[in-house]
Amino acid sequence: MSKFLALQRAAWLDALVYRAELAIWILAGALPLVMLGAWLPLAEAGLIGSYTQGEFVAYYLGALTVRQFTGVWIIWDMEREVRMGELSPHLLRPVHPLLRYLAMALADKPLRALVALPLFAGTMLLAPWARPPFVPLNALALPLAIALAFALYFTMQSCIGLLSFWITQVIAIQELWFGIYSLASGFLIPIDLFPEPVAAVLHYLPFRGLLAFPLELLLGRLGPAQVAEGLALQAAWAAFFFALLLLLWRRGLRQYGADGA
Repeated sequence: MSKFLALQRAAWLDALVYRAELAIWILAGALPLVMLGAWLPLAEAGLIGSYTQGEFVAYYLGALTVRQFTGVWIIWDMEREVRMGELSPHLLRPVHPLLRYLAMALADKPLRALVALPLFAGTMLLAPWARPPFVPLNALALPLAIALAFALYFTMQSCIGLLSFWITQVIAIQELWFGIYSLASGFLIPIDLFPEPVAAVLHYLPFRGLLAFPLELLLGRLGPAQVAEGLALQAAWAAFFFALLLLLWRRGLRQYGADGA
């Protein structure tokens, strides 16, 4: 734990150095605000699915906020370090390299929170008609759901990154993954606005656990049985991808040649 905390401090200092770059990344991820601008005029005539104009405001601002806590952007570092041989010195250090990537993924969360939380809270304060209802069980489950969403995101991204042991360019796979994520996680369109058969499939895929489920908790839209089911699905998918991550790591190290070292 002391070694991990040292890695965390180093990653935090690195995030502080590149805070302007981080702000640009946050603004570049503001696509939900674009989608909000598209849905608001359509909702003037009445409900779209189960969403009013106010609920669309809360949904897309919530999506932007939740993603700042659950998103992981380490795949570019993993791909470069494996491809260029920069991973080699980290294999000699007395801490697992995956813990270093975990520290890197966690380091920018406080800075992202400083941007996202005031935006969401300020909008809800100034526009009470968009404020979601407070549901105590949803509020209690939200921190756990966000933690599980982060764990699931980290393991999925790491699995893609470790494909660099076999494939020279995994960024193309990442772009394909993000395209699927954008639709299947509710990042661009609420899942319940899809046709019912599609929404039923998306409900059980891991992408919902990355964003839509914690977002539905934030909006107070789930009952007790739905909360329990969502948390169980998140935990099951996170365990699956963690096992896959360990398997890829062990087999990938046998393949690793550090050609660029």
